[in-house]
Amino acid sequence: MDNPLRILHLEDDPLDRDLVAESLTEGGFSCKMRHVDTRESFLKAIEEEEFDIILADYSLPAFDGLAALEIARKKRPEVPFIFVSGTTGEDPAIEALTSGATDYVLKQKLSRLVSALRRAVMESKNRKDVAARETALNNVLHRLQLQVRFMPLACVVWNPDYSIREWNPAAGTIFGWSEAEAFGKDIRKLIVPPEERESRSILFDQILGEDIDGRTVSVNCTKSGKNITCEWFRTHLKDESGNLAGVLSMANDITERIRLENQLQTAQRMESVGTLAGGIAHDFNNALTGIIGYAELLRMRLAGDPKALADLDEISRAAERAATLTRQLLTFARRQVLEPVNLDLRNVVNDLMRFFVKVAGEQIEVKTSLAADTPTIRADRGQIEQILMNLIVNARDAMASGGQLSVETGGVILEDDYIREHQYMKNGRYALLVVSDTGIGMDEATRGRVFEPFFTTKGPHKGTGLGLSVVFGIVKQHDGFINLYSEPGKGSSFRIYFPAIEAAPDVRIGARPEPAPGGSETILLAEDEEPIRMLAERILKEIGYTVLTARNGEEAIEVFRRHQEAISLAVLDVVMPRMSGKAVFETIRKINPLLKVIFMSGYTADAIHQSFVLPTGVPYLSKPFGPVSLARKVREVLDGK
Repeated sequence: MDNPLRILHLEDDPLDRDLVAESLTEGGFSCKMRHVDTRESFLKAIEEEEFDIILADYSLPAFDGLAALEIARKKRPEVPFIFVSGTTGEDPAIEALTSGATDYVLKQKLSRLVSALRRAVMESKNRKDVAARETALNNVLHRLQLQVRFMPLACVVWNPDYSIREWNPAAGTIFGWSEAEAFGKDIRKLIVPPEERESRSILFDQILGEDIDGRTVSVNCTKSGKNITCEWFRTHLKDESGNLAGVLSMANDITERIRLENQLQTAQRMESVGTLAGGIAHDFNNALTGIIGYAELLRMRLAGDPKALADLDEISRAAERAATLTRQLLTFARRQVLEPVNLDLRNVVNDLMRFFVKVAGEQIEVKTSLAADTPTIRADRGQIEQILMNLIVNARDAMASGGQLSVETGGVILEDDYIREHQYMKNGRYALLVVSDTGIGMDEATRGRVFEPFFTTKGPHKGTGLGLSVVFGIVKQHDGFINLYSEPGKGSSFRIYFPAIEAAPDVRIGARPEPAPGGSETILLAEDEEPIRMLAERILKEIGYTVLTARNGEEAIEVFRRHQEAISLAVLDVVMPRMSGKAVFETIRKINPLLKVIFMSGYTADAIHQSFVLPTGVPYLSKPFGPVSLARKVREVLDGK
């Protein structure tokens, strides 16, 4: 500057005076400063001299800045008045600005004083030198600044040539650019993603041409290059002659809101699918129970007719395939009852690989390597199947052009050296399940979020982002661990560790084992589906049991009260009218705490336990079942096995 800037400084702390003077000098200002610290000295100075700028502390021992501002606005209204204060918080700043101050600078952020002073000097000069139209616009912008500086919305004023005139702190927070960085820049280049600038230029032209308020939702970019979604509101600014002087645009970052809305919609869709799947499975399993049960009874009557038996074999096989599909449907919907068993991972992989080959597609080569030393684990078969399904579907999607998918099992002992590198794991013997692909792989950022719920790299209609989070949850529920190894272009490998147990796998009963022995005990059978009730009653009576039946929960309680001394076992459907099987169970256990019970159902998601896990020690018979399965389960429970 040619002439020193004449500054009146109201400040009682000598150190703060020196810091302000030093900041202005470092900022390139040549200043002539007059320091005052009382009302009398302030009044005397403002009457004796002309000043270009007034700087004032907000609070002094005997005189405060707001009183000084009131005096200055009466005696020198044209002189910019800037607070330089250590008083923090929005209230003092808002009070100062609404009282007529030009700006409010914190002593803790003294670096902003230079830009505030430069702006104040420029605006003061403009008020004196520019034409009436420019003066009117500056007044409008000044009043607007007072209103929007502390708003949570980004407030941006841009000229008809797209250059930015105003940029409030919220805009800096949302988009990452400071006020100094944004000032004078082309708004289209600053906040529009590079790939959309050409198409969005048309929108900006339309905004200038439309003399109406408007609202749009658009994707914008931040200083760091991150894309965000913003909701914009805009209005034209006009001078006194009615000509367009600029556009006020206000934006709200709604990225997180949209993400949460999408998650909610996805969760609601998944819940709807789960509810639908559970209802279908319940009714379908009841029907299959009748088909399988009566087919087995018919087999006993036609033992001497090979052709009839062959036809019955086909009926039974078709019903078993349908039962498998129903179980898989419940697995996908996460509505299955958890029944931990002693499980051989190799059997699970072998049983499902034929289905997986179809899911993977012809362009993908599928290989398995199932080690003989794979230990037994304690797990729910349906959930292990779900892990495999989710991992293989993801692997398939990662190999759109083909590749190799491999599934391996084996045994491994984790020792101290390995645990030191993977401190979230524990020593011990584990069964290892490995699913690998030769697909596109993942970078570090993706690997860091891959197990987050709803996180997905797929398109909006190609994935829910729930698959791997479900896998992670199942693994943790089984006290296991999961490690991911992946690099871009080098495929991915998921290594899952399940705690091994020292036990043989449970033997799965074959399609047509020999009938289990019956008995002479009295059994309470509660089932609301008449075909199922008649079938189970007939099976149990034919092998020697006395059967008392009930059509609903309330009737079951009545029957039990009349015959409680004779009843040795209650077989209860979980979902029944009037009173659920669980409620019946709790009622009769109060009468006879030692009574044995079997739950049976085709769908028991929220009827047995909120987390879909059977109460400890309560036997469960899953529909559909045949005569042998029912007979064996009854005999096992009565014998306490």
